[in-house]
Amino acid sequence: MLLSSIKGVRMEINKKAWKDVVGLKSRGVQVRKGEIGAVSEFNKVQYYGQCLRNPIAKIKHFHVGGLKVDQRLLTMIVRKIIVPRGNNHSTLNEGDLILMYYIQDNIQVEWIYVFRDHMLKANRLTDFRLPYVVLVSKFIEYFGIDVDDELEESTGLLNHTFNQNVHKMGFLKLGNA
Repeated sequence: MLLSSIKGVRMEINKKAWKDVVGLKSRGVQVRKGEIGAVSEFNKVQYYGQCLRNPIAKIKHFHVGGLKVDQRLLTMIVRKIIVPRGNNHSTLNEGDLILMYYIQDNIQVEWIYVFRDHMLKANRLTDFRLPYVVLVSKFIEYFGIDVDDELEESTGLLNHTFNQNVHKMGFLKLGNA
């Protein structure tokens, strides 16, 4: 559960609020560093090796550069959208690898835990950013907080950055797609 207060209104973001606002239910495996939940056979070095274009390459660090295209795209989604951090985007950590493994193997992830954990880290660690602008806005609306007198800020550059990265990976935009 997350607790916050905005303009004197107490926001208690519990399981019911998550379900009402986002439609997420609390089920699935929690993604935690050092814990792989229901998948006891997970080995981060072995999994990373399977994601490499050259699977026999010597692994010193978990760099994004040597990954196959599908895994690089998944990495970008995980590192820049789901759980973004402000530091080195070219290196994966254990949590990134576990989340990628769960997504690729269709293992149900408890997204509430992932988002809540990231929101708490963004509050106390400078390296973590809070990217969930629409999500936070929906919670503010859900709790009836008046924002009529607040400033608005456009965030259009994120889409441009995403498109540049996709282009660097070799994807091309065709037509109006």
